[in-house]
Amino acid sequence: MSSARAAADVSVADETTPLLVAVENPDTPPVEGLHEERRPGLEDIEKPLPMGQILLLCYARLVDPIAFFSIFPFINKMIHEQAGVPETNVGFYAGLIKVVN
Repeated sequence: MSSARAAADVSVADETTPLLVAVENPDTPPVEGLHEERRPGLEDIEKPLPMGQILLLCYARLVDPIAFFSIFPFINKMIHEQAGVPETNVGFYAGLIKVVN
């Protein structure tokens, strides 16, 4: 009888059908919270937005491009002195760094 029931269940399966069917055993106690309707409670209360965190993120997004673009006036000298690149090739490597970043 159970195989006929399982075959009938498969034929009417949709997106709400669970992938694993729980076998009910009368010896085991039911699991709390399983198959219960969601009740309105404390988790449904609207919480205010964390404005402090949002403002910090906005500030970080504002300052990041400033810090990123402030290195470009000094990049030619850095490439020439630190990397030991000849002065004729400095422009190529500076452009390469700008494109990669």
